[in-house]
Amino acid sequence: MLALGSWLVLATALLPGLIADPTEHAPYHWLIFATSVLGLAGGAMWAGARRGWRRVIATAAALYLLIVVVRFLAVSVWWQLEFASFLDAVRFALWLKSRVPIYYFSHGRLLDGTAITFYEALMPAFQVIVLLGVAGSNRRLRSVFSRSRLTTDSSQQAR
Repeated sequence: MLALGSWLVLATALLPGLIADPTEHAPYHWLIFATSVLGLAGGAMWAGARRGWRRVIATAAALYLLIVVVRFLAVSVWWQLEFASFLDAVRFALWLKSRVPIYYFSHGRLLDGTAITFYEALMPAFQVIVLLGVAGSNRRLRSVFSRSRLTTDSSQQAR
C-alpha cells in the first residue's frame, strides 16, 4: 500500500509538468516518471492479486533508488571532489540538501517545502521501506513453503 501510494503521488506530481513542456525537463525526470509508472503497474498487480507483483515493485523501488543515488553523486558530490574527500563531499551535499526545505518553510513557501521534503527525503525512505518489506515477505513465504513441504514429506513417509 505504501509503494502504491508513494508512486501515485510522485506520478501525479510529475505528470503535469512533463505534459506541459516535455522538452524542458531533464532525462532524470523522465526516468523517474517511467519508474513511477512501473511502480504503479506493480501496485495495480498487487491490487489485482496477480503473480509477480513483488518483483515489479522491488524493481521499481531499486531503480528509483539507483537513479536518485547516481543523480546525487553526479550533481551534488562530483563537483566537490576536486577540493574535498569523498566522505566530506557527501556530508556537505547532504547538509546542503537538508537546508533547502528549511529555506522554503522559513520563507512561507509551504507547498514548495512539502514537495521538496517528499521528493528528496520521504520518497527514497519509502522505497527503502518497500524493499525491506518485500525482502521480509519473501523470507516469510520461503519459510512457510519449506514448512509445508516438510509436513507433506513427513506425512507421505508415515504412510
